[in-house]
Amino acid sequence: MRRAPAWIVAAGVLVVWAAAPTPARAGVWLTLAAGVPGSATPTSDAADVWFDTPHGPPQVAVNQLVGGVTATAATGGGTTFFGGTGLPVLLNLADGSAYIAGGSPPAAATTRGPGGGSLGTPASAAPVAGGSVPTDAALLGVNVAEPGANGSRALTATVTDGSGNQLAAGSLVVPDGGWWVLGLSPGADTVPTPSNPPPTDPGPVDTGGPPSDPGPVVTPPPPSGDTGGGSVATPEPATLVLVGLGGLAVQARACWRRQRAEKPAA
Repeated sequence: MRRAPAWIVAAGVLVVWAAAPTPARAGVWLTLAAGVPGSATPTSDAADVWFDTPHGPPQVAVNQLVGGVTATAATGGGTTFFGGTGLPVLLNLADGSAYIAGGSPPAAATTRGPGGGSLGTPASAAPVAGGSVPTDAALLGVNVAEPGANGSRALTATVTDGSGNQLAAGSLVVPDGGWWVLGLSPGADTVPTPSNPPPTDPGPVDTGGPPSDPGPVVTPPPPSGDTGGGSVATPEPATLVLVGLGGLAVQARACWRRQRAEKPAA
């Protein structure tokens, strides 16, 4: 049996590679929110940032709290109150979420996750204060500035790895006497956020039914005057590559057969 030319094999590999989906990376979402006393609605500068944790399971250690404030670290396993001298505080997010808060946030404000959704199921392990920090843990520093003229305070949260390389950073303004919450939820970098909304449903697509011929088929585009009424799907880039290479393969095979037929017998 004649083997397929090398270029056809390479083209097939290219098509498979182009059609394969890109896997989402695992990591942690850091959701920053602040609000006025008594209200669970965050201010307009709430933000979501994502950072990679390639060495999972994800562990985050609060190693800095600047500004003379006290904070609360909470998971499903317990709650720890700490200040600048009670560090580090280790949070294990292997099976759920955690949050760090200052002031007196309403309960609803502590469950806010990426994109305004849920923070997710709380982690089962309790926060551990004053212990050792694993070398692969992400380090979270929180800096709360001195009050401004209107009493508001700027808060900056910075995440680094054990070598000091910055993984993520976010900031917001805490209103005078208000609360702030830093939510930590493990998840992929494809979690919907205001800047990365979920795809909309395009509705039913007319595929034209299964082809009758199981062999390679090159489908021409519909005529510009087609008034059939059915919806037409826009082909994906990988589909265009597959159709184009399929056409080249059909033409190459036809050319090879023609040359073989025209070659005089020895």
